[in-house]
Amino acid sequence: MIGKVLKANLAYAIGSVANSAALFLLIPYLVNALTPEEYGAWSLFEIGTLFLKWLILAGLDIGLMRGYWYREGEEERARLVGTALIAVVMWGGGLIGLLGAVLFVKGRSWDFPGAPYTLELTLVIGLLEAVFALLLTVFRIREEAFTFVALSVERMVGFLGLSIGLVQAGGGLAGALAGRLLAGALSLGAAVALGRRYLILKPDWTGLRRMARYGLPLLPTNLASYVLFASDRYVLQHFSTLEMVGIYSFAYKIATTLDILITRPFALDWAPRRFKIARSDDAPQRYAHVLILYLFAGLLFALLVVAITPTIYTWIAPPLYRQGMSVVPIILAAYLVYGLGYPLNVGIMLRDKTEYAPLIGGVAAALCLGLNFWWIPRYGMMGAAWATLLAYAVRTGGLAWVSLRLYPVPYSLRSVLLVGLGALLGYGGVVGVEKIMSGDEILGLPIKLGWVLLVFATVAYGLLRQAMLPAAFWRGRREGAGPPR
Repeated sequence: MIGKVLKANLAYAIGSVANSAALFLLIPYLVNALTPEEYGAWSLFEIGTLFLKWLILAGLDIGLMRGYWYREGEEERARLVGTALIAVVMWGGGLIGLLGAVLFVKGRSWDFPGAPYTLELTLVIGLLEAVFALLLTVFRIREEAFTFVALSVERMVGFLGLSIGLVQAGGGLAGALAGRLLAGALSLGAAVALGRRYLILKPDWTGLRRMARYGLPLLPTNLASYVLFASDRYVLQHFSTLEMVGIYSFAYKIATTLDILITRPFALDWAPRRFKIARSDDAPQRYAHVLILYLFAGLLFALLVVAITPTIYTWIAPPLYRQGMSVVPIILAAYLVYGLGYPLNVGIMLRDKTEYAPLIGGVAAALCLGLNFWWIPRYGMMGAAWATLLAYAVRTGGLAWVSLRLYPVPYSLRSVLLVGLGALLGYGGVVGVEKIMSGDEILGLPIKLGWVLLVFATVAYGLLRQAMLPAAFWRGRREGAGPPR
């Protein structure tokens, strides 16, 4: 049973990475094939599509997860899926139609230079990807991990191939967006074909009300998360240029590797595991161990990215983009702090006090937006990066404070300080080598990487000496009487 669960978690992690990988793997090509202004527009369309997807889904995918297995029989479950699909298509279609009408009235004045119909393409992409995400949710509910991964990888490959092909054919920014749209349509068709046996298009209005009642309250939380994640680029574009947005977004993408390869896989596994741990007699101690594990892995990976960043800029990006290199460490720190919210929010989740999450997120989002309007006109990209880091710190700090009041966890300050000291030593060494050997990437890169690995090997030894990384945690311990009340 344990092996099956771990394999499923690994598969979902692979699928999640694949769903994000196309946007990441396209970066080296797009920053060279498009102008900085066009790449800046692409970045805004990317985060705009994410917002549209959240808005169109309206929490119905979460509501479907919540209610699916409470239905009696496969026919009732298929009706629930069909109801969710009808609701998403009708709501999303109406929303896209309304926004399309606004664009028609406004005309081309809202479009980006040299890229006709890009806003219209983005609207349709948002609708297709929302419906596709809903169907992927069905395969996750049914524990069909292979199908989930296969569809995710198929979309990634199609996205890459079609976007590059259409850009090469002279389509520019519009070609890249058209490639994403075509890949989304093909993937959606495949998902419908594979999932049609779980789908009956016969509305269940009672089921729809229950899904909406459960999922709609999540919209404010998603909106707050979107402001935290995306507002800096919108405000930067308002006070600066699309070219500057492109330069900043390239730096942001480099830092995103921490989120894609460390935080998201951890979050996928942690979501069910934290409830399983709650049944153990030593649950508080094990929660404390998890925090150190994530902090260690996140800081190590972040420093490796910092060490390799100059090489990435040298090998991949045109010289104009190098002015954004200085913000990469700040955005990496912001992603790390955001990710710490997962192991630190135990109390809120165990005590079913999820209403605190949108309140804390709202405060952090308001702070982020205010700092963006204050700092970006004065400090440009650096102001955007620092505003993001501070807002994420407020969010994670708020979650930790409330959670600890609800469910005390004996986090080890000594171990946190040990890992933090290792990170400072590692960062100092990387910066020192970069200053001494600037321009000599062939020799400097292995020295920087070797220094970081040596420092963190020493930190790991210190943690093991403190018994903060017990192998028993991963093997599992005997179960307790049940989760805390």
